[in-house]
Amino acid sequence: MKYEVVAKRFRLALSNAEMSQQELAEKSGVGKASISQYVNGTHSPGNVSAGKMGKVLEVSAEWLMGFDVEMRKDISPKGADIDMEFVKKISLLNERDKKAVMSIIDSLLSNKGSGAD
Repeated sequence: MKYEVVAKRFRLALSNAEMSQQELAEKSGVGKASISQYVNGTHSPGNVSAGKMGKVLEVSAEWLMGFDVEMRKDISPKGADIDMEFVKKISLLNERDKKAVMSIIDSLLSNKGSGAD
């Protein structure tokens, strides 16, 4: 087993998340065959794959890759999910509507500072 540390960490993370390799593949978008290779210790994930799987498993991508770092880090600060949803929705708007939304945000922020709630 070439990547024994990686294999142990994947098994631990999957166990802690109560998730199968198949579920991890579905939720992360990383191929099931690749995940099997990580769990078996024949390969180590790259940055992108480790990032995707780390987010799903709620562990540090660097830890999954075998680096000497903490298992968990604050990978999803409070409000990050709604922030990402907001960004995704804004990106779907045309330029005129983006400007309108920004104007509304500016107005809300200026009202907040004036004590009007």
